[in-house]
Amino acid sequence: MKKTLSIIILIIINIGLWAQTPITLNEVLETARQQSLDAFRAKNMYLADYWAFQSYKSRQLPHLNWQINPATYNRRMTMRYDYTNDVDVYREQQTLSSYTELSLSQNIVATGGNVYLESDIYRLQNYNDGNTNSWSTTPIRIGFNQPLFGYNRFKWEKKISPLKFEKSKQEYIQSVQQTNKKATMLYFNLILANVRRDIASNTVATSDTLYNIGLKRFDIASIQYDELLDLELSKFNAEIDLAQAEKSIEKTRFNLLSFLGMSAIENIEPLIPGTIDGLQVDLSTAFELAKKLNPKMMQLKQQELEGERNLERTIKNARFSANLNMSYGLNQSAKNFDGAYRNPLDQQVVSMSMNIPLVDWGDRKGQRHVAQNQKEIIDIEVKQSLLDFEQEIKLKVIDFNLQAKVVASAAKADELAQQSYELTKKRFILGKADVLKLTSSMSARQRSREKYINSLATYWLYFYEIQELTLYDFVNEQTLVEDFDKLIQE
Repeated sequence: MKKTLSIIILIIINIGLWAQTPITLNEVLETARQQSLDAFRAKNMYLADYWAFQSYKSRQLPHLNWQINPATYNRRMTMRYDYTNDVDVYREQQTLSSYTELSLSQNIVATGGNVYLESDIYRLQNYNDGNTNSWSTTPIRIGFNQPLFGYNRFKWEKKISPLKFEKSKQEYIQSVQQTNKKATMLYFNLILANVRRDIASNTVATSDTLYNIGLKRFDIASIQYDELLDLELSKFNAEIDLAQAEKSIEKTRFNLLSFLGMSAIENIEPLIPGTIDGLQVDLSTAFELAKKLNPKMMQLKQQELEGERNLERTIKNARFSANLNMSYGLNQSAKNFDGAYRNPLDQQVVSMSMNIPLVDWGDRKGQRHVAQNQKEIIDIEVKQSLLDFEQEIKLKVIDFNLQAKVVASAAKADELAQQSYELTKKRFILGKADVLKLTSSMSARQRSREKYINSLATYWLYFYEIQELTLYDFVNEQTLVEDFDKLIQE
């Protein structure tokens, strides 16, 4: 009965294998890039940065605005002066007014001010004065508004916004490598689960055969009863390991398919990839590429600029503030629309306002010191981040360059362990090896196989970590790029 159960398990496994669809690591990575939730999140984060940059660029262009107030009805008691009796009195006021204005404005990046061009029409209908109408028009008014000695946000936006947008591009390319790392880890988890299942399946068949041989030897007193029990125990343990391996395969397959956005009923079989022949990464080249392309470098530069911006804003806002406003236009009023445009009069405005803090009990001084200290903290953090980043690249490159040798050694060890197991199994069948030796050989075979798969997974994780840091394809010797125009249109 137990033998029949083992055969049924093996038949089920083989049926599953027949239905499997082979898939390579490159195919998994491409699917992850197109369908995974991580890819969707990275795309939308880039699009958010893209539209933020478009908003910045639009602020550098002229803005045309039309303001309209079709009707405002006003009926209330209001205080008026009675010239006849020389007293203030309350009288009813009932009016209907309409207003529209067309304005064109342009920010001046260099100075922080803006120029504007306006034209407006105002109509007033007074019901308390014989239902009369009056019109007021400003055919044209041109003006200039300029803060003096103040903080110029346009200047800093010009420095920081393009840098932030360029950083977002590199972050998207980097996110692809981060997705590759996750997909690679899940891919090798499934490979390792398959390897354990294959070993367990083989062990079940082998254990069953060895137990039957043990029964015959026990009948002729060739082995002791405790050795026969060990063989039977190994047989049951092998069946338990096989059931657990099957469960692990389902779990790891689901995790991979879920990450890829594929149907959970897909029965894929991951193929074991090799290493890249002869690939060694030059440390100095990797570091120079990382300094040039890694978004972290841009982030550190952005932090420095933002620290300088915050310090300047604090210092200038703590001083006295002044604003200059000048405008020239034409204006006229009349009881009809046509008359409001006849013989317009000059309208000139020149104003300058100032705000001078006299006593603040050290508030401005404290703000300046806080900003200065924060700037110094940022400078120290940037320097430390550069040192840590350089060390990280150095360690990752060394790890990757050595890992190929680790994989080669693990592959050789796996081959030797397999050969040793086969020889030990044959010796046991011939009665020249005991159960303990056979069990030890079986365990060594499984450990060596798992070490090989884990070393190979580590190799590919290191590979994509190097690409994540440098944003460079060392296989094809080219910078990693992305078609961002296509990404926006999708």
